Amino acid sequence: MTAQVYVNGQRLALGAPATAAHWIGDTALFALGDGTVRTAGLEAKLSAPHQANDGAILSSALHPDGKRLITGGDDGRVVLVSPDGATETLAELGKWVDHLAVSPVSNVIVAGVGKQAIVFREGREAHRFTYPSTIGGLALEAKGRRLVASHYGGATLRYVLTADDKGVSLPWVGSHLAITMSPDAEYIVSAMQENSLHGWRMPDKTDLRMDGYPAKTRSLSWDKRGRWLATSGANAAIVWPFVGKLGPQGKPPLQPGEREALVTAVAFHPTEEVLAIGYADGVVHLVRFTDNMGMEADEPGEGAVTALAWDAQGKHLAIGDEAGRGAIVAV
Repeated sequence: MTAQVYVNGQRLALGAPATAAHWIGDTALFALGDGTVRTAGLEAKLSAPHQANDGAILSSALHPDGKRLITGGDDGRVVLVSPDGATETLAELGKWVDHLAVSPVSNVIVAGVGKQAIVFREGREAHRFTYPSTIGGLALEAKGRRLVASHYGGATLRYVLTADDKGVSLPWVGSHLAITMSPDAEYIVSAMQENSLHGWRMPDKTDLRMDGYPAKTRSLSWDKRGRWLATSGANAAIVWPFVGKLGPQGKPPLQPGEREALVTAVAFHPTEEVLAIGYADGVVHLVRFTDNMGMEADEPGEGAVTALAWDAQGKHLAIGDEAGRGAIVAV
């Protein structure tokens, strides 16, 4: 496993903290804390800033058509951004757009604003779901049918296209933040305020608790088959096994990439059991599970890694950090 930094052989001066990275074809798109999006191809220079939101981009996702980026900002706007910089406002929602969830299968965009999840189809608002408290995270299943939202006291699962669906309650005491659903939709896992994870095995809603973290988990990533869930929040990537009837219950996690610095971002390769791990000191490591081989993909910087994204083929990794440094690495 080898790596080479692309884009004129240099790291990228993004100009603002990276909140996320995405790929459209061979173009990497960096969503930034100053409300702009910047793009870079494998050989080209970094683009000029494309203004998307007035203020920080708080959430972002690829549009269901795969040709545009969707951004949500603290200006209350949901904006569509093309790689060439053209922008279109999808909605002005009046409050911070903290979360976005998208499904290319059902052609759905969901924006999380305060206590509401706002569902968009065909370029317009379809309906809204309301929750008992502020939404902590949103996730759509791979088939695009069901939406799960975390909030205080647990999570709620609904059929996203059914406006009057009252939902299935997944209770657990505490404040639930980021949330994710396994590729086969058999597990739902949320990151909690108390430096732990809580999970539910579906459809019987069996509770699963995963704790021992020294810090909050902010980044979660499944491998393609749903066998492993990688998480941040410790001095190694904490990777829970989701195989067998009980999933991670009673099983210790793998802990690849242990270093003194805290892990701040994780991203599984789209086809292989290779994990990209970003740290608080700006380092990025790649770890291959088959032989536990690891290598450094990016050296220390001035800020924590906040964005990791593989392209569709898994040949290139986009990296961004809170100090405004970026890179595209060929693997």
